[in-house]
Amino acid sequence: MKFFRRKSARHHPHAHTLRLFGLVLDRLPPGFDESSRRSYARRLREFENDPKVPYEQIRLTIAQLGRDSWAQRQAYNEMYERYSRSSEESYLLENLDQGLRQKYEKFILDGGKIDQFGERIKNEIELFSPSPFQTYFSPEEKFAITQALLVARDSAREEINALVTGKKQDEYRLLVIDHTQREAGIESKIEELKRLAGLSPKWHDTIDDRVRVIEEGWSVMELGVDEERLDRELEYWHGTLAAFLRV
Repeated sequence: MKFFRRKSARHHPHAHTLRLFGLVLDRLPPGFDESSRRSYARRLREFENDPKVPYEQIRLTIAQLGRDSWAQRQAYNEMYERYSRSSEESYLLENLDQGLRQKYEKFILDGGKIDQFGERIKNEIELFSPSPFQTYFSPEEKFAITQALLVARDSAREEINALVTGKKQDEYRLLVIDHTQREAGIESKIEELKRLAGLSPKWHDTIDDRVRVIEEGWSVMELGVDEERLDRELEYWHGTLAAFLRV
């Protein structure tokens, strides 16, 4: 289901963020609760019609959508890597002319990546940050590659969507279950870190800020919840607060 933006939304003070919200809705994986999808679509329309809506309210809504869809997105991305990534690459090369295809293949062989078109939705800062892709190709070449990649992604997504709702649906369902359990474990650790924040007025704000950064990883606009960092934070603050509380 596509959530097309009205012309009025283009002139919204937060038009870029609302466009990201629409992209998030468009990319929700199969299996995401349909009533929740419709609820978020209503929120998007409300934001589009309210030019005074605070940016933070939009950001938090997108973050919550990322949190609600996290297990399905993780499972979907795993399935995509297993069964559709090679198809995407083939489709991309098919849609480039010979000269540009050779230059692109050399770019990849040299370790280059078209990183601004990864699975994660990019925020505004990242979209306009220089990257090897930005500097390696001319504007015309970048346009041709990005258009070819969009077509390739659409074709590959059609393949994987058919698989996860068809002959590979059981494999996909088990992955969703696995990531749902993983999500519960992460959430338990985050709650423990929040509990530690409440033990000491001295360190409360510092720990609370660490929690905020970690929780932002649920959002589709972030790289993901950094579980290793979460474990390090728990270990550090358990040790720090144990020593602090003995004083």
